Amino acid sequence: MEPTDSILINVNIDNRALRLRVAVKDEEDVRLSAQVLNQRVNAFKNFNAQEPIDRLSWAALDLAGEVVRHSKNHRGVDELVEQELLAIEKVLYA
Repeated sequence: MEPTDSILINVNIDNRALRLRVAVKDEEDVRLSAQVLNQRVNAFKNFNAQEPIDRLSWAALDLAGEVVRHSKNHRGVDELVEQELLAIEKVLYA
């Protein structure tokens, strides 16, 4: 199989079956992503949301918040690394 080959897989999101074509190399990540999303959706069932779209929207917002927080944390690390590299360059070229 080539790395660019794709396969059809079935995943369930909030009891809704989805058939997806994914790259073979991404299958495990897609299945794990579906599992994480279902865990978030299930957590919002306690809020008595009758409409599946409400649970899915809350779960999406929760996950998007994690992405934003993660992005901010990495940006801070990148800035620290850049400062350290500048300090090293000053020592090397002084």
